[in-house]
Amino acid sequence: MRRVIHKLFWIWQLDKEEAWINEMASHGYSLEHAGRFSFEFDETEPDKYKYKTLFLKGSYNSEENVKYFRFLEEMRINVVSHIEYPGTCCVYTRGLSEDHPEGLEIYSDIDSKINCLKVSAGYMIFVSAFTLFAAVINILSALTPANMVWWLNLTCAVLVSVLCTASVIATVRIYMKIGKLRKEREIHE
Repeated sequence: MRRVIHKLFWIWQLDKEEAWINEMASHGYSLEHAGRFSFEFDETEPDKYKYKTLFLKGSYNSEENVKYFRFLEEMRINVVSHIEYPGTCCVYTRGLSEDHPEGLEIYSDIDSKINCLKVSAGYMIFVSAFTLFAAVINILSALTPANMVWWLNLTCAVLVSVLCTASVIATVRIYMKIGKLRKEREIHE
């Protein structure tokens, strides 16, 4: 029986997302498709699969990535789903637990993770700037003496300010994750 779960993981929470998918597998749900906000699972025996999420440079269908997927298949690891991002792709892989009792040990390109996070940070900076501009415009409109619906402008300003604050917090978290990944890259070099 297919089960669709709508769940939001922020781009900096990929480790948490992977842990959740593995937890679902331990309860007998195998991931069949992953989207940005939804996950499709089929019922299976508990702990049948282990999952790993990785970032790869380029598009999913690039020649280099297709070769890498063939290599993974030789290790009895299959690609279940993927999500495209500018310049990189997030790939969801799985292997049988009996073949990989300690979990999937797959190399994920740290630079691809960093680039994906930088693109996401760019979008969040744009959203922050746009919402800040909208909040200022609404506050100025609310302060106009001839404005009969000043309360509506003020309400919009507050709501947009909350969105702006959330965008700024998200941007800071993305840059914190980028910093952690850079430190991890230095350790591995």
